[in-house]
Amino acid sequence: MVLRSGSQRGRVTSTAYLLFLSSCSTAIIHALIPDHWLPFVLMARAQGWSERRAATLTGLAGVLHVLVSVVAGGLTILVGSTSVQSLANRTGHSLGFVGGLLLVLFGVGYGVFRHFREASVHAAPGPSREKPEGDEGHVHVHGHLLERWFHGALTAGALVLVIGISPCALLVPILFAASAAGAMAVLAAALGFALCTIATMVGVTLIAMRGMRRIELPFFTRYGDLISGALVAAVGLLLMLHES
Repeated sequence: MVLRSGSQRGRVTSTAYLLFLSSCSTAIIHALIPDHWLPFVLMARAQGWSERRAATLTGLAGVLHVLVSVVAGGLTILVGSTSVQSLANRTGHSLGFVGGLLLVLFGVGYGVFRHFREASVHAAPGPSREKPEGDEGHVHVHGHLLERWFHGALTAGALVLVIGISPCALLVPILFAASAAGAMAVLAAALGFALCTIATMVGVTLIAMRGMRRIELPFFTRYGDLISGALVAAVGLLLMLHES
């Protein structure tokens, strides 16, 4: 009995560690997408913010982004846990296996959908896609509430809300899968996401202000969601194999 308990504890610990690494890497890749930090760089240049103020406001947006995402994940766990438990019982698989399967489905669906959506935005013809020379104001805010928001009159507080209030959809299934392994796994996933999201947003903002006149990371704009979705799907697959 002792050996069995230790084996189960070790499995939970390894699952929590895997989900922690998953949330960290997903958070870093997703936070590198320019909509998480470029608006603060543009606003800082337009209004003459200090690096300290820009970093503080970016950090506040990151904290809000994390809180909203964690709340969304918590609500998803509360609403869907019964259905997933029922599905696990009907299929004869463990909760961890079903959670991994959901991660695979979500990761593939999210990554493909957002990638082609981003590609269509970049390929869309028309004068609205043209940016006047020297105009850094029009920014495509990828994945958030507004897409054409920066007109030089947005306040710092409003910018924090615009960037922070939209939850990261990628964290929700990770937390949901972590709930099958217990509170430690959920805490590990949420903590990894929080630390890496905020640190990446603030760090890239400061790098852009200090070392580069303009940094947009077009690769992450185009492929960031696809990579993140593939990563989530890969973690789901690992969980399924781990539970088999």
